[in-house]
Amino acid sequence: MSERSENFELTALESALRDLRPRPETLRRDVLMYRAGRASARRWGWPLATLGATTLAAVLGILLLIRPAPIVVEHVVYLPTPEIEKERATPPNNPEVAGKQADAWQRYLRMQEHVLRRGLDGLPPPPAPSNDKPVTAESLLNAL
Repeated sequence: MSERSENFELTALESALRDLRPRPETLRRDVLMYRAGRASARRWGWPLATLGATTLAAVLGILLLIRPAPIVVEHVVYLPTPEIEKERATPPNNPEVAGKQADAWQRYLRMQEHVLRRGLDGLPPPPAPSNDKPVTAESLLNAL
């Protein structure tokens, strides 16, 4: 058996705690919630901020609806043609060169129309590679 040590101070505290009786319930939940709701309703900060934000949104929405249509301003700007474009625009004096340019332009337009109708698959196959030696940087430099 375990030995019991007698401590008079602990025994006195134990008997004092044993003699305590619980108090009747003085805190009522429903009354507490009612008072908390009333206390929160006394603040005017959040309701005023909400009212201000709603009013601002309504005013901006009305201004957006009644604003006048934007004014359309057309500006025509004429740019000078660069010198290169002027040279291209003038027909060459040689009729043979003029005929070749016109023929090349007509072929280009036909090819463009063909591609627009049939897509890239409608293009003719690329020309066969030539048997000539490929041009190297060295041969180009030697040609200078």
